Amino acid sequence: MMRKTLLAGLTLFVVLLVAACNTAPAPSDPQTLTPAASVSTAPTVDLSAEIAALKAGDTAAAIAGLEKILANTPTSAEAHLLLGQAYYRADQKDKAEKEFLAAFSLNPVAALPLETEDADEWLKVGNAHASLAQLDEALAAYQTVLKIKPDKAAAYTNIGVVYYQAGQFDEAVQQMQKALEIDPTDAETYYMLGATYVQQKKLDEAEKSFNQAIELKSDLAAAYTGLGNVQLANKKFEEAVATLQKATTLQPDQAEAWLALGQAYAAQGHKSEASQALNQCVQFSQPGPLRARCEQDLQNLGTP
Repeated sequence: MMRKTLLAGLTLFVVLLVAACNTAPAPSDPQTLTPAASVSTAPTVDLSAEIAALKAGDTAAAIAGLEKILANTPTSAEAHLLLGQAYYRADQKDKAEKEFLAAFSLNPVAALPLETEDADEWLKVGNAHASLAQLDEALAAYQTVLKIKPDKAAAYTNIGVVYYQAGQFDEAVQQMQKALEIDPTDAETYYMLGATYVQQKKLDEAEKSFNQAIELKSDLAAAYTGLGNVQLANKKFEEAVATLQKATTLQPDQAEAWLALGQAYAAQGHKSEASQALNQCVQFSQPGPLRARCEQDLQNLGTP
């Protein structure tokens, strides 16, 4: 089974990790579907030779031709898209992803120049849209996946992520539950489900989902962070400390886990340990709300 590789952030300092090899990221805050995006005004380019090369299976010729086109017309969304499709067929998936991102940054509604019935390719397309917060386009791509392969669990998970991004948590839960009906062994989708329950303030359900994720994948750091946050919210401070220590051991640069660990120590009155954890949070976080929260909690401890 192909696995997804995505980490992203949720509110309440719960780290969001999605399930299997082609997964869409989620931003920190829910947002409405499809923010406005600029559309490229690049002149139309002739891609017929490169499309013919791809249809004939000559990916090398197509890639060479498209690289030349983009050297002269770097703002052609269609050329970037076709180059992404060429890289995908050459099994250079990382390069394909970069080209899809470049294309949809220029034109969110650009259509694939080469028709495809490859469900995983459409997942890549959807993920590129989701990475750019183009939620309507991402949703359409994932729905195309399901038309091609109705039992593709990853598509349901990713649709759930889109709904999560849009703040539609009930719909997100429904989609993740559908994914788990198809693949009940997917730890990351259980984590996603738990993270969504957190947003609904359904902490008992969240705890069960995080524990299920850990049972299935004992090294899933994000699930320990999620579970630790739930234990912290339920004032189970000793349990939270143990869980969050495991999270930071598995992923030492996870600032969210250090923040929650510092808060759990502070709630127990362990000021020195709290200070150490919160300083780790500051070290591993980027400038922004998370680091500001770590610094504020340090200030509340009376610690520089």
